[in-house]
Amino acid sequence: MQRAAKKSFMDVQSRPPSNPSRSADPGPASTPPLATTSSGYSLEVVTTEDGLSNLREDWNLLSDAAAFPNVFMSFDWFRVWNRCFALQARCGRRHPQVLVLKRGGRVGGIAPFIHRTASRFGVAVRKVEFLESESSYNDCVWGNDPAGQTAALWDFLAQTEDQWDLVDLRSVRETGNVLPHLKISLAHTKLIYRFLPENPCHYLALDAPWPEMLSRRSRSTRHTFQTQERRLEEMRAEGLRIRIIEDPQNEPRLLEKLIALEGQKEIDGKCVDPWMARYPEVFQSLFSALGPRGWISVALMELGDLPVACVWAFRCGKKLWCYNRAFNPAYSRLSPGTMLDTALIDYGFAHGYEEYDFLYGREPYKMKWSTGSHERFRLVIWSRRWISRARAYVYLDLKEAVYRRWGKKADP
Repeated sequence: MQRAAKKSFMDVQSRPPSNPSRSADPGPASTPPLATTSSGYSLEVVTTEDGLSNLREDWNLLSDAAAFPNVFMSFDWFRVWNRCFALQARCGRRHPQVLVLKRGGRVGGIAPFIHRTASRFGVAVRKVEFLESESSYNDCVWGNDPAGQTAALWDFLAQTEDQWDLVDLRSVRETGNVLPHLKISLAHTKLIYRFLPENPCHYLALDAPWPEMLSRRSRSTRHTFQTQERRLEEMRAEGLRIRIIEDPQNEPRLLEKLIALEGQKEIDGKCVDPWMARYPEVFQSLFSALGPRGWISVALMELGDLPVACVWAFRCGKKLWCYNRAFNPAYSRLSPGTMLDTALIDYGFAHGYEEYDFLYGREPYKMKWSTGSHERFRLVIWSRRWISRARAYVYLDLKEAVYRRWGKKADP
């Protein structure tokens, strides 16, 4: 590919993209497409907060109509976390790089990337990657032509390879058609790439009410659960209750209660660094934005006015995704996590959900209760420029070799 034909990511950095999907005639002031790909899509790059705001309506429409809904790829999730991490980043080293694919003037797909400069051993590497939030599943927000849109995405990245050294996409979920589309489209670009497996996410199929599911378990499991149920029943007279909250944004002081419970969380008898307490404004914004759109449910165990335990889950299409849990260790004998899981499982089946996904993590209870797993992988792509190859070698291979030499496991 000739250097003269290269496109630049930065050409539209100071201009928000046009939004022709809202008007038949966008007018002369709108931003022209940045590139036209071989599959017939035009592509624009959004790198500003104003540009993101202009995408809200189209992004939400795509998320709502997705064959595999993903809250981690929703507009509000990206906007809130991007704003948080942008405030923490060093000036000039990170900005959004949202690629918007259009055909016939309408937004057909969105690749929610960021562009970040990282450093290893003093060597700077320009990376294109997904948002650095706690997401168990990452993917792009495609419309009804995922194969064509995937091809258009990699076609554009190949045209602009002088603007990046490494495309590093982690936690990509395999839905049955992602890998074939990626392999076919990447083969046409001649880019150098590698697929790396990641730990899967375990799930429980919701094919029956909880009592029937329990009847399939071992005798010892049934006995343990029944003992736990009796303990709960004994405490109901003291005001113990379990609630499923479908509109958490309307529950007074709910987030405050969840953060307080997380502050008491322990693993192997040691306090855990609280995740929500570090970003209270972020989670307040997520509850306010995603709650009214039906993305969140919270299972809460209370003793009178005292919160004892919580499990909150995302509602993604026909699946419940268990995202966060915490409980007061003083009530551990009630097995509150297990009891809230089963309450959500029963709720999920009654409301037509097909899966209860435990998301990322290898905790023993996930292995115990799961009936299957969803595969995930990491996709690493190098620019073909020699300097990018050298940088990628230092950032990935050399780091791994150094860690291996000292008997440590690298976190690439």
